Order: sequence, then C-alpha cells, then structure tokens
Amino acid sequence: MTGAASTTVSEGQLGQARRDIIDAAAGLGQAQVLSPSQHGNISVRIPGADVIVLTSVSSLADVTRAGLAALDLDGNVIEGQIAPTSAEIIKMHTEVYRKRADLGGVIHTHSPFATTFAVANKPLALVSEALVRFGIEEPIPVAAYAPRGSRESVSNIVDVVGPKTKAVLLQNHGLLAFAETVAAAKQLVLVIEEAAQAAILASALGGATVIPAAMMHYTRQRAEEYATRGALTADRPAD
Repeated sequence: MTGAASTTVSEGQLGQARRDIIDAAAGLGQAQVLSPSQHGNISVRIPGADVIVLTSVSSLADVTRAGLAALDLDGNVIEGQIAPTSAEIIKMHTEVYRKRADLGGVIHTHSPFATTFAVANKPLALVSEALVRFGIEEPIPVAAYAPRGSRESVSNIVDVVGPKTKAVLLQNHGLLAFAETVAAAKQLVLVIEEAAQAAILASALGGATVIPAAMMHYTRQRAEEYATRGALTADRPAD
C-alpha cells in the first residue's frame, strides 16, 4: 500500500522520470519486441511519493516529453494532460502500484509472442533460464478478460499480482510487466517476449521443457552469488 507517501515532487524528480520513460520506450522499439502498431503505455512512480508519470500516447514510437503527464494514485492529473484512450488505463497502473509499494515502473505492451499466450489464455511457464535470472520464480499468470481499463479488468489484474509477481498476461489483450525501476521492467518485457517466442517454436518439437523448481532456485543462487562478487580483474581471477 502507499502509506503516508507525499504527492509533492520536485521538477528534478519529474524530469528524471520523463527521461527514464523515453529511454525505456526507445529501448523497446530498438529491440523490436513491440507489435506492428507499437502500442503500449509506460509509467514511473516517483520514489517516496504517491505520484506517477504516465505516457499519454498510443504508440511507444511517439513518446516525447510533451506526451507525458504526472498524476496522483487517485488518477488526478497534476501536470500535463492525458488523452481519452490513455485515461482508460490509468487504474491499470495506479492499482498495481497501490498493491505493490516496491514497484517503480510498469510497462504494458502488445508484444506478439507474449500476447499469443494471453490470447490462448495460457500462463507462461519457466521454460527459459533468462526468466529465472531476471527474478521470475513462478509461471506468469493470466488475468481474466474484461474490457480495457474497466473496473473488472483492473480487479482481475490485481487479483493475480502476488508479492513476487513480476508480470501478468492480460487475456485477449497483451502483457503487463513491472519492477523496481522502469529500466528493469523494460528488461523483463524483453526476456518474457524471448521466452514466449522460444516456447511457441518449441511446440513444433514436442513442447518446451519447464525448469524444475530445484534448478530454478540453484539458477537464482548462482546469479546472486556472481552479482555479489563483482567484476573479475587481474587481481581477482576466476574461481
């Protein structure tokens, strides 16, 4: 929950959030993980505040500083403006932040392979080591369909977001990914789309193999150990 966080933020904080969103949108486009329309929306929560910055354009190829607005978690615009089509999805972002105070960035896309799982109403299992290394410890769940941005749709999303959930497939719609930062959420979109593509291609060979729970924990342990050790140097060779 949001607790006693403030709605007062500095222009410097807003500026940084805008830059982070523009960078994330550009990165998603360069990685070619968006649908042909490049539809999507991105938000950043200002640290320590009940304020987010949200895109107000339908295509992530069109994100500019002018196309970003600041809102409180009740959906009230503080700065800028939100187009009608973007106003529909405000609560899809704000209610996820309300449920998970640890989150700093939320990204929605129609990434083709991930959306294929959403359209099929199939959770994406841990079929790729990349998913595990990026902190996904459970199959990516599907939130039941309801019209875009509706109360029912938002409730369906929030209902499947647990304390460790990092993404949700939106039935008949697309993908919602979230993390401590929007840069991390962007990386999640990339690895989820990569894993979904591999799983679909593997179906032609009899189906993807799911990483066993014990190996999942081992994989996470190794990733954390090597991250803690830091870079190798001439004075600190490999083990």
